[in-house]
Amino acid sequence: MSTESDGNIHEANPVALMQVNPLHKGMAIACCGAAIATLAPVALMQLKLLKRLPDPPGRFFDSEKIVTSEDASRFGIPDGVLGLGSYGMTLALLIAAKPSRPFVRKMLGAKLALDATVATRSVRKQITKHGRICSWCMGAAIATAGMVYFARKVQDSERQHSA
Repeated sequence: MSTESDGNIHEANPVALMQVNPLHKGMAIACCGAAIATLAPVALMQLKLLKRLPDPPGRFFDSEKIVTSEDASRFGIPDGVLGLGSYGMTLALLIAAKPSRPFVRKMLGAKLALDATVATRSVRKQITKHGRICSWCMGAAIATAGMVYFARKVQDSERQHSA
């Protein structure tokens, strides 16, 4: 059993655990919101509702070229729109996941693995195929990494609590 002196109070103090879990779950939800927020302008650009997609200065960024490229549309649907729907589902699972709902938690784990895989492949494809990156898409990829990290922290804390 850990004590406060070694810096890990969670096993010795279930009250501290209950304070950490909501914070980590809230951070995972906030990261999902950030992913949605960064993909919204991409979807608007792809739907031709936004004329310009600004990038930070630098030669590594070319969001407009990437999000309007031929491969940015799967099944005739812009990938920004698909991403919004996908992260909407992730958000619903993050909110619904509780220790008392093991099936939802398993679905969330699978969905986060899928999100991380898609984000990683997207970044890799941008670099290898276009030689540039979409700053907005990169924001979604970084937010996805945050979602996975904080959701894992919640899961680890719950395992310690149930042990």
